[in-house]
Amino acid sequence: MKIKGIITAMVTPLSENGINEKATRKLVNKLIDSGIHGLFILGTNGEFYALSEEEKLELVKIVVDEVDGRVPVFAGSGGISTEAVIKLTNQFAALGVDAVSVITPYLIKVSDDELIQHYKKIAENTNLPIILYNIPANTKISISEAVFKELVKIPEIIGIKDSSGQIDTVKMYLTLSERDDFSVLVGSDSLILTALKAGVDGAVAATSNVLTKTDLGIYHAFQNNELEKAKILQESINDFRRILKLATIPSVLKYSLELTGIPVGSPKRPVCDVPVTFDSEIRTTLAQYKEIEGMNDLS
Repeated sequence: MKIKGIITAMVTPLSENGINEKATRKLVNKLIDSGIHGLFILGTNGEFYALSEEEKLELVKIVVDEVDGRVPVFAGSGGISTEAVIKLTNQFAALGVDAVSVITPYLIKVSDDELIQHYKKIAENTNLPIILYNIPANTKISISEAVFKELVKIPEIIGIKDSSGQIDTVKMYLTLSERDDFSVLVGSDSLILTALKAGVDGAVAATSNVLTKTDLGIYHAFQNNELEKAKILQESINDFRRILKLATIPSVLKYSLELTGIPVGSPKRPVCDVPVTFDSEIRTTLAQYKEIEGMNDLS
């Protein structure tokens, strides 16, 4: 499997009773109908850290069913315990996901050798392709050059999502990933165009939940060598990225989807809803994208 294009780091639609099935199906279809190349569920913006195992399995089941093979589905099965990751990965396999994303362990600072063995054990005891997930600002662990050199040798590991925000780290992975079937994906939305120019295969973009056509436009313009257009589109997402920082993720992202008519609900506690003081600023910012995204009047 070669992963390419713009993949949405999808939020998890929730209600008071858990996963909101109707809203999940609506969001999936909105993204696919807009032309997205894949869905990345149960990542950081998908609140994997706050969902129960039961909720994760329910979300995967709904998404896989609604997608029905139209685009690949990548699900986050990562955690601190190797045993728990293996168990969840095998459960996801039974539900039909195309690959899993496995974040580095967090909370504890494992050694390089322990990190390598963690991924080797997962690869040996599961049957799904694995995408590494590097987000050191959150986990306090970075997949170093030495570790990556070993992990890229494992055939079951087919890619890496890098959310370090450092283009030099992305370039390091590109240099060391010599396999034709290995994908390097950028997970920092500010770097989509820069990373494409460096040679990445695509991006896992949280902004594409809302700015789906804008993010896709960056990718397609780059593919068509329309670099000035790609640059303008890349710069255009900066205002949206700015408002995402007004409150704890993914609260602004979820509220923005609510305003565009997809009832994804509130974040899981301890993350709270967006303070009402930011409502006007968020609405004003979203209005900038109404034409390109085909948004109706914000609800």
